Amino acid sequence: MCTLSYLLTDNGYELFFNRDEQRTRPIALPPTEHENALYPVDPQGNGTWLAVNKQGVSLALLNFYQACVPIGDDREQTFVSRGQLIPHLMAAIDSTERNDSASTLLQALDLTIYQPFQLAIFPRNLTKSTAEVFFYQWDGKNLKLTKQQQPFTSSGVNFAYIEKQRKNKFKELVCPKNATREQFKSFHLSQENEGSYSVNMERFDAKTVSISHICVEQSKTCVVHQERHKLIQFNYFDNIKRQQYSCRF
Repeated sequence: MCTLSYLLTDNGYELFFNRDEQRTRPIALPPTEHENALYPVDPQGNGTWLAVNKQGVSLALLNFYQACVPIGDDREQTFVSRGQLIPHLMAAIDSTERNDSASTLLQALDLTIYQPFQLAIFPRNLTKSTAEVFFYQWDGKNLKLTKQQQPFTSSGVNFAYIEKQRKNKFKELVCPKNATREQFKSFHLSQENEGSYSVNMERFDAKTVSISHICVEQSKTCVVHQERHKLIQFNYFDNIKRQQYSCRF
């Protein structure tokens, strides 16, 4: 399971992501700078599920357990880790690309090397009044741009019920007209009596292993150079070690 939500502001956006994993999976390395992007690294796949680059483009990856994988497909041993997708896309994006560059690059890839996934793309000029978040689903055969309401959830266990519970919790904690950062944080930290259904999930075999918060905003115009720069920060809470990390551009 994983949960993704976001807050659009007048001069940028904030992204919140709970990563849920098996307790036996190696602990991820906290986010650091990798060329032009900030992201944590999963040692098992040597990739990542979440990243932001210097231009303010963010990519967030979730599993897609409900996808119909072709029966009789014998390519399982040759699949590339889905965690490699984001570093690959980030490496191909530069400051001259358009807002939809990540979408264009994604659609041009041979995705048959990956198992099903869901990918959210946050464009570099995303604000409350400009652009939009793109949410793609790859089911093993087709790539589709979907229209869904946040929060986005993935789960291999009782998906329909868990998605409903988390959307209800989101409606309870996040005011649609006057949403705040604190409301989103409360949502991602929320726990229920039945821990396996919580946003901050805990099950005998799995749990929320990290909670991430990416903030991208335009700074004020520099008087001397008449340029605007982005302020980009990646806050990361390791829910296993109970440690907080932060890095920025």
